Amino acid sequence: MLEPQSVISYHEMCGEEKSSLQRGMNFRLNNGISVILMSTRPGAPYNDNIREDGRVLIYEGHDVPRSDYQRDPKLVDQPQYNPGGSPTQNGLFYAAAQRYKRGEAPAELVKVYEKIKPGIQGERILILTAGI
Repeated sequence: MLEPQSVISYHEMCGEEKSSLQRGMNFRLNNGISVILMSTRPGAPYNDNIREDGRVLIYEGHDVPRSDYQRDPKLVDQPQYNPGGSPTQNGLFYAAAQRYKRGEAPAELVKVYEKIKPGIQGERILILTAGI
């Protein structure tokens, strides 16, 4: 088990999660724990950040894909459903947060890996208890 604040490589992170992590949001992987990959570095494509000594995580989620039709994904709400009707990663996390808020389910356990420089992942493990 990795310790919070450990500095590990991308391959070590994938080994820890037993999954090839390519996207930023990964709802309930093999062990039932969700994983978020984020970057708070200047110039990162999303405005993610951690506040209150790691107790609050601000994570933007997945934008719609850039296309000829949609040149600026930031101008569109992030979709909860794929065109075929299945939930997106945004939708899965949102539904879990709503179930928690209604008292229907416990809070999701989420590991957050923060990219600290190219080719290196710095790990922070946060158990989110509200507002997933």
